[in-house]
Amino acid sequence: MYCSAVNWTQPSTWMGRRVLVTGASGFIGQALCHRLLEAGAAVTGVAHQRPLPDGVPGEAIDLVEGIGAVVAALHPDVLIHLAAPVVLDRDPALYPRLRRGLLDSTEAVARACLARDVRLLHVGTCEEYGDGAAPFHEAQAARPVSPYSALKAAASAYVGMLGRVAGLRATIVRPFRTYGPGDRSSVVAAACRAALAGQPLPLTDGAQIREWNHVDGMVVGLMAAAAHPGAVGRLLNLGGGPRAAVRDLVARVFALAGADPGLLRVGALPRRPGEVDRFWGDHSAAEALFGPLPQPSLDEGLRDCLDWWAQQPQESA
Repeated sequence: MYCSAVNWTQPSTWMGRRVLVTGASGFIGQALCHRLLEAGAAVTGVAHQRPLPDGVPGEAIDLVEGIGAVVAALHPDVLIHLAAPVVLDRDPALYPRLRRGLLDSTEAVARACLARDVRLLHVGTCEEYGDGAAPFHEAQAARPVSPYSALKAAASAYVGMLGRVAGLRATIVRPFRTYGPGDRSSVVAAACRAALAGQPLPLTDGAQIREWNHVDGMVVGLMAAAAHPGAVGRLLNLGGGPRAAVRDLVARVFALAGADPGLLRVGALPRRPGEVDRFWGDHSAAEALFGPLPQPSLDEGLRDCLDWWAQQPQESA
């Protein structure tokens, strides 16, 4: 039965369910764990290095070597696989270095879930669409343009194959560009730091148009995809946030912070080789299952980020 995405985040769905989250210490992982805890789930996290969120038990493990034992001991109802090193450099020499953390780890996670009949939410990436034509939809072929996107596409293909031929209860999602409190690495984070510190911010020409999804809305989408019975066996884009050119978004951050717009150095940096002008998704498949994801206005979301950065210790900002 249809109900909105927010309904799938409620205690009626999650209370007492055992959930294992890989990559729990990351930007999206931390926000997801907190929302799951609020909904009454019994959350366990695994991470590679950084500390786990408050209130989330777990440990640092190598997924390839250790996920099988963790799944066997915990026997979760759902495993949400977020862990992945994000390196967008297009140097083909990076492929062997990234393979273990992207493809080999996903294979180990999927096999462990299959062995214990654990429902799997595999979190891919919109980067799998590469230099295809926007809006990206699930039926179009992946066109990887980096070792990262190639390995993520291969990982998604492996999970899908196990679902089709071996009965793995899996959903694959491809989240689009996400920002929000806790994000330390995106252009939004860089703009917030520079605006609050009154420092120059070098940019490319900034004409690239992207969709901007607040992390709170994306967490709702992840939880809905991990719980909705109709999502099993599906590949779903997640997003639907407002679109804006990078230079307009950054200018808005500076305006909201009351910073000098003259500090923006538009055109000071070259673009990444092969970077596309238009990158956003078609989200109709996910919306047909559980409706549009809740998204604040861009100004509201950017204020969230500025408020969060303003509270960080000086050395982190």
